[in-house]
Amino acid sequence: MNNTPEPYEGEHRPREKADSEIVAEQTALRFEELKQREGRQSTVEPAFERMQEDIKAAISTLVPGLEWSTTRTRGESPCDEPYSNTPGLNVTLVPFSSDAPIPADRWQAVLEAVNSIAVANGFDGTDLNSENSERRQVSFRDPDGGRILLGAGGRTALMITTGCYLR
Repeated sequence: MNNTPEPYEGEHRPREKADSEIVAEQTALRFEELKQREGRQSTVEPAFERMQEDIKAAISTLVPGLEWSTTRTRGESPCDEPYSNTPGLNVTLVPFSSDAPIPADRWQAVLEAVNSIAVANGFDGTDLNSENSERRQVSFRDPDGGRILLGAGGRTALMITTGCYLR
């Protein structure tokens, strides 16, 4: 009988498989998941851009005089785990900001309006909501990793990312 311990295999690691084989299988599964999602450029990105315009319009209605501008362009980045080894991309839409903040007494109405738009667009809840006397921020996520981030402190900022999709 041999008392030499077996090499670490991990709790759920299939025996007889190398790390590279396991990673390749997981990557293939994630890639298949991404193939099932609607096209980012043809469907998701235009829908998120419309949602962004709806959010800006709702906030502008609730906070008269707020003017939106941008100094950055749309950006792309590799996907995070568990899709990091796939050809999928996250897109950050053109971010918008205003030098004017959302006043504290308007924040709750803005939050309700943005939540309503987010839910209508498939976002399933708030994953961050913080508020103090100087800063307020909220973040919503959708099931595919899309994110809406709204911050209001000395200024107002709106940034939306699509989550991981194939071109």
